[in-house]
Amino acid sequence: MQNQSTQSIRRLTTAGVLAAAIVLLTLISIPIPGGFGYINLGDAGVLLAGMLLGGGWGALCAGAASALSDLMLGYAVYAPATFLIKGAVALVTGLLFAKTGKLIRYASLYLAALIVPGGYFLYETFFLLYPNATVMLDVTFNILQCMTGAVISTLLGVILFKTKLFAPENAQQTACAEILREPKNGPEVILVAKREQADLIRQAGDMLSVQGVMARLVVLDNETAFNRLGAMQRERFLPQGKPFVRVENKDTSPKAVMQAALEAIQS
Repeated sequence: MQNQSTQSIRRLTTAGVLAAAIVLLTLISIPIPGGFGYINLGDAGVLLAGMLLGGGWGALCAGAASALSDLMLGYAVYAPATFLIKGAVALVTGLLFAKTGKLIRYASLYLAALIVPGGYFLYETFFLLYPNATVMLDVTFNILQCMTGAVISTLLGVILFKTKLFAPENAQQTACAEILREPKNGPEVILVAKREQADLIRQAGDMLSVQGVMARLVVLDNETAFNRLGAMQRERFLPQGKPFVRVENKDTSPKAVMQAALEAIQS
């Protein structure tokens, strides 16, 4: 498991690369006819920031880089709104992406992306920047822009999460748990216990192996943090579809844990 220093360095490096990408993708823009703003591919970078950095870091990275892009393009009037709107997109993306299951994870990108047209519509309407007809035209362009960004970020996300750097097993994790034993061909059941019960699940795992059942052993250093892990981080320890036994009683015997594991496999 990566230590906190390594995670922080990787997060900072990723944030820097993503910020530069957001600025570049935003600067390569197509002006909207009539001088009412522009459309670009910056939203793809914003959504990626949420996916790869998580809600907090992603929001700061996406908001700051997008607002800077507005200033560089001469749209300073939009910079405060952009900071909040694009930051909100990355924040919602990070939260939903971490908490949803593998099958619907990328659908959260399209939901979060819709914050863009909604946010700019409210901003332009409240501050009376343009006539109503122009505001509605801008909404149309923003929907096209954010949905295009969602499609691109989905494709890039699928590719990146298959690489060693961003694979789920190397994803940002709180140092709250450790895999003590991992069967060569994968586990049939997972045994989970607090660090002080490591010997208990080791013995239970040995008893299961005698019966031809391979168990992954997971110990918890911070039970509260483990319970708060997002779906992607939690899947590193407890894969979907795999039965597991979590030891709650400190007086439980190895034999009782073994029997519970066998029952979990059969159920």
